[in-house]
Amino acid sequence: MVRDLCFHMVDLVQNAVAAGARTVRLTLRDSAAADEIRLTVADDGRGMDGETAARARDPFYTSKGFKKVGLGLPLLEGTSHACNGEFDLVSAPGEGTTVSARLEKDHWDCPPLGDLTATVLQLLVTLEGINLVFSFEGDRGTFGISSDAVREQAGGLSLSHPDVYSFLGEYLASELEPLLE
Repeated sequence: MVRDLCFHMVDLVQNAVAAGARTVRLTLRDSAAADEIRLTVADDGRGMDGETAARARDPFYTSKGFKKVGLGLPLLEGTSHACNGEFDLVSAPGEGTTVSARLEKDHWDCPPLGDLTATVLQLLVTLEGINLVFSFEGDRGTFGISSDAVREQAGGLSLSHPDVYSFLGEYLASELEPLLE
């Protein structure tokens, strides 16, 4: 198990970027009323054939030559199943990959969400040239943002520019944190 679900989000987005994705869709549903957390990351990267997609679920397989193991997907799959949930990986060469996980929110093994605001902020500002489309749905409402829309509003400034970074952090906190309470 990992310390929080934001770890899985970052890992899945990094996998998408490593696979050449230009657009990554990160969707999170956190509902106490439905007793579930749903996490989906869909990308337009290289994708995988059926054999590679099956091997990606093996902790002793990795496509990254500098590593000996690839624990991200197997850990998320294990956590999903341990929390009476589901895990799915769908991929095709040239069409991208979608990873989905559902967990029973009140299950005693369900990790905490983590610092969602900080995680989304870091992903937005560090993924230069990638359009991260983030959407959140909770019992208290919904929120969405895309890095392309923020870049357009920033008027040419990098999202890591101190003024943009500060504004973005405050904006995400004001929009997301009330939905998470």
